[in-house]
Amino acid sequence: MDRTTAGFDQLTRFWLETAPARGVVARLDESLIAALKEHAYPSAVASCLRQMAGAAVLLASNLKQKAHIVLQAQGAGPVPLLCVEATDGLTFRAYANVSETAKIEANADLLTLVAPDGDGRIVLSIVPAVGQTYQGIVGLQHGSVQALLEDYLTNSQQTQTRLWLREDGEAIEAMLLERLPEKASAEANAAWDAVVAQAETMFVEPFMPFPYAQWLQFAFPGHDVKVHPAQALAFACACSFDRVLNALKLVGEAELRPLLEEKHVIETRCEFCGAQYVVSESQLLALFSDATANRVPGTDTLQ
Repeated sequence: MDRTTAGFDQLTRFWLETAPARGVVARLDESLIAALKEHAYPSAVASCLRQMAGAAVLLASNLKQKAHIVLQAQGAGPVPLLCVEATDGLTFRAYANVSETAKIEANADLLTLVAPDGDGRIVLSIVPAVGQTYQGIVGLQHGSVQALLEDYLTNSQQTQTRLWLREDGEAIEAMLLERLPEKASAEANAAWDAVVAQAETMFVEPFMPFPYAQWLQFAFPGHDVKVHPAQALAFACACSFDRVLNALKLVGEAELRPLLEEKHVIETRCEFCGAQYVVSESQLLALFSDATANRVPGTDTLQ
C-alpha cells in the first residue's frame, strides 16, 4: 500500500447516491512540510497558510481544464499577503509576506494578521493555461479561513456549500461538501441537513491517515457513497529561470541598470520555494537588446 492509498497526502472526490450531496476530502502531510520548510513563519502565519492550502487543493480538484487557482488574503496588517497557488494536477505552493518588525501572537487569526483595521480582502483567481482569468474578491470581515471561504463559495456558486478545515500538527485535513442542484423538497432538505451533521461529527476530532474510500463509509453511515480513485497531493514550485527573465523584462532596463552597474548581476530568490537565481550582465543585456523578442511565458511578478 503506497502513501496515497494509505491516506497520506491524498485527495478523494465523492458523491452520495442517497442524498443531494457531493464533495472532496483531502489530507496534506509531508507536502505541507515541504512547502513551508524554507520559511520560519510564526506559528499563526503557518497555521493560516495550512488552512488556505487545504482549501485551495479542494477547489483545484474541480478544475475542468489545465489551470491553477490563486488564493490570496491581502491587507495592510503585519502580514499584508498570504498566498497559495494550487494546480489542476494537485500540486501547490504557499507564501506569506511577514513584516520584519511584527510581533505576532501564537493565537492570531487571519483578520488580526492581514487586516486588523478591517480593510482587507480575499481574492480567488482561476487562471487557465489558455483563456481569460476569472477573479472574485470579497471583504475580509472576520478571522476564520473556513467561514470566509464557505460564505464566498455559497454566495458565488448560489448553492449551499460547507467547508471543514482542521489542523493535526503540521498536517491539515479538509473537506468540501456541496449540495447538488435539484428541486427543493422537505425530504431533500432533511437529507442535506443529515449529511452535514454527519460531517460535523467526523471533524470533531483529528483522524489518522486512512484510505478515504473506507473512511467515507464511516463518515456517512446509511448512505450509498461513491468515490473516485484517490489522487496524490504534492508541493511543487512553478518558478524557473525563464519566469525570472520575464519578470525582469517587465521591471524594465531603466530600473535594473543601477543595480547591474553596481553588482554586474541580478540576484533574486523565489519567495515560495527559496530557489536562488542569478542573471548575468550579458544575459540581461541580451534580454533588452532584442526589441522584437517574444514575451517569455510565465507570471507577471518576480518570484
